[in-house]
This record gives sequence, structure tokens and C-alpha cells, in this order.
Amino acid sequence: MTSDVLHRDRVDEEPESPGEPEEPEEQAGRLIAGEPARRFVWVALGLFALAVAMVFIAVVRAPEMSITDEAPHADYAYRASTLHFPAKGTLIAPEMNYESYCHDQAGLTGGAPCTGQPSFPTGVPQDYTFGDPPLYYVVTGLIARAVSPIMPGTHNFITAGRAVGALWLFLAMMVFYLALRRFRAAWQYAAAGAAFLPLVPGVLASTTQITSDAPAALSGALALLVLARYVVEKKTGWVLPLLATVFASATKTLNGMPMVIVAAVLGCIAISAARKRDWPAAKRAALVGSVIFVSFCAVYLVWTHWQNGRGVADWVNPNAANGVPIMGWTLGDILSNLFNTFQHLATMYQLQQQINGETVVIWATLLTVLFCAAPLMLMTASKSYSWGWMLGAATFVGVTSIAIVVELQVFTANDEYFVLVSARYALAFIPWVIACLAVVASRRRLLRTSTGFVVFGFVLMLLAEMEWFTMGPALTSNATLLVG
Repeated sequence: MTSDVLHRDRVDEEPESPGEPEEPEEQAGRLIAGEPARRFVWVALGLFALAVAMVFIAVVRAPEMSITDEAPHADYAYRASTLHFPAKGTLIAPEMNYESYCHDQAGLTGGAPCTGQPSFPTGVPQDYTFGDPPLYYVVTGLIARAVSPIMPGTHNFITAGRAVGALWLFLAMMVFYLALRRFRAAWQYAAAGAAFLPLVPGVLASTTQITSDAPAALSGALALLVLARYVVEKKTGWVLPLLATVFASATKTLNGMPMVIVAAVLGCIAISAARKRDWPAAKRAALVGSVIFVSFCAVYLVWTHWQNGRGVADWVNPNAANGVPIMGWTLGDILSNLFNTFQHLATMYQLQQQINGETVVIWATLLTVLFCAAPLMLMTASKSYSWGWMLGAATFVGVTSIAIVVELQVFTANDEYFVLVSARYALAFIPWVIACLAVVASRRRLLRTSTGFVVFGFVLMLLAEMEWFTMGPALTSNATLLVG
């Protein structure tokens, strides 16, 4: 008899926490995405309200431009709303110059005294974000262009584009909820985990600004859903992995990294199955893993090839240089930031001063401690090579791999090494570390602890957003390292 190495440890994992008796809706078959319809609707409404509240408060109270290249990102979205895309040397559109200056200086959109130009690293207002794939910008731009005319006042494109972040955040929370349910977390823990996403300062920052980081949490949640369907539910189809990979990679290359890690997990499963001569399991895992990897590479190569042929020849990026010459042993310099993403996983973010403060900094520091421990806790609490152990290991490898990818990209392009790999590049793995915590909490029946922690984080972040409890302005942090 052949052994199914993919699912042989499934029975060893803890079942979800016992709760109320099975609901009549579920018995009657009235389900949405595998969930009882009534529960699904209430969870969705609750998460939607949370997403809208957290994002809209930040958008209204903190109108200044973010230092994380928001001006060129806004220009990209503005052009993409008419299905035109920037290229090498493209100057920022006059409308976006005007709006950027208004947000940067006056803190208002379309104020009468607002004239002039925004400040750029070299004084040249170029859109140097053209290398990012276009999907995020097209979606955000089209919605912002449709909504901005019905908003009070004029010149509202940036404000409307930021508000679209609530949609990206809500979708991330819902997909994350469904992924946690498929990882056998009881629905209470899945809902708490989904609600926890906007309480991470980096996630909140990315969804309250116009930036290609906005879909990062959704991309990570989609990868978790694909992984759970394969290793827990035995669903080995390749269509969903293909669509999820294309979607994530088409928003930002690094947003597709969680799907690459899923492909790596499936590759390990295929090798293990082949060693045991379980050829059907090996072929299934190899097929899905190959589809993910090939589609990721295809999106990157097609978009890069198309953009490389457009714009000004011999163009030089006006953005501040982040690479420096190799100082010693090449491998040593490349690996110098290997675990830096863990070191600042929750503390490297940029929130405007109106919604930031020492309370948020302390909260983010606490989250970093938890996030560093999360994958190791799940691995310790799971049997070797079970799906829980694989989730923990994949999370650890995924967060670590970001530094290697960025360093290799800079080295191959310029023969340099990246001074400091921002943990912002690992935003797509934030749902993964939260998933590790949620699965452990569900297994240990820590409902009161989990709920209390999420409620505490929500109250703290809400008070900080309203500037009712900040304990003073945030001290100098890693914000200056976020540009790029």
C-alpha cells in the first residue's frame, strides 16, 4: 500500500474548539463559502465596519503625504484610472503635483492658498514607481476617479484613493477569516484573527495611503487560503492557486512571495512523496507548485519586459540610493540583513503624527515580540511535518526570504548590497504570523485571552487615531528607512 504523505498527519492536528451545537442553517445546507450563512453575514458586517472605521478615521485626520513614495504612487493610480501607465522618466501629472503639495503643506485638499510643487529627493517630480505591476493602481484609480466627483470640494483624487484602502483591508480580513477556518481555527478565533489585521500599525499604514503595499495583507491571506485548501482539505486543484498567484503578483512582485512559499512547501511535499514512492501525491503537489511558480515568474517577466522597452533611454532613478558597494565578503554582505525583517516586523511603519504616538510604538514593539515567537510556537505545538508544523516553518522561511530576495535583486542589478531591508517588504506575511497565533490560541482554548487582547489593541489604536491617548509624539524611529 502507498502512504499519502500529504495528509497522513491530518488526524494528529487538534480539532477546532467545541462550541455551540451545530446550527440549523448548517444542517439545512445554507452555507456561504463553507460557513453558515447567518454567521458569515454577521462576521462580514462586523469586519467591514471595523475596516471602514479604522481607515476613514486615519484618512480624515492625517491628510499629509506619506514619505513612503505616496506622491508617485498616487500619480500611477491617477494615470491608471485612464488605462495609461507611467514609464521611465515620466513626470508626475500636474493634477497630482497640485494635490500632493496640498496634502504635504496645508493638510487639506484643494485649499485656496495651495499652490506650488511638492518636495522630491532630487527636486525632479518623476514617477519612479512604474516598475510595479498595474493591478492595484488600476482598481484603486478607477474607483477613486468614480468616487472623487461626488465628494465635497474639488481635487479629491488622493483622498478618494486612500479611502479605497478600506476595501482592500476588508477583503483581506474576510479571506483571512476563511483561511483560518480552513486551518481548523474555531470561528471565534478566526474572527478575532481577522479583526487583528488592522491593529498592526504597518497594515493600517499601508491601507490608509496610496501605495502598492495596500493589497499585501490580501495577497498573504489568499496564499494562506490556498495552502490550507491543499494541506488540510485535500483540495488539489490548480485553478485557484493560479488565479491567486496572478492576482498577488500583479499588484506588486513582493506581494506574490507568499505564493512562492506555498509552491516551495508543495515542492517539499512532492519530494517527500516521491521518496516514499507515492507517485500520485508527488504528481499532484508538483503540478500545483509548478503552476504557482511559473505563473509568478510569467507575471514578473512579462511586465518587466514591457516596461523596460518604454520611456527615456538610460534613465536614472531620482529616488535616494539604498544600495552601497560590497565592503567585504559578498555572501556575508548579502546575508547581513537575513533576519532583519523579524527584528522590525511590526515596528517599521510610517503613520502620520496625528495618528501615531508612543502608545502605538509600544504596542508595535509588543507585537514584534509576539510575531517573532509565533511560527516557533506553532511548530513546537505541532507534530513534525504535520500541517501545523509546515505552516509555522513556512512562515519563518517566508519572512526570512524577503531579505534574500531584495539583496539578490540589488546585487544582480548594481553589484551592491541593500543597506537595510525594510520589514515593510514583508507585509504580505503579517497574516501568516497572525495565523500561527490564532491556530495555537484555538488549540489551547484561549478564547478570553484572544478576545481580550484584540479588544485591547482596538481600543488602543482607536484612541491613538483620535489623538485621545498617545502619551506624546512618537520618538525618532525607523521611519526614515522606509523610502524606496
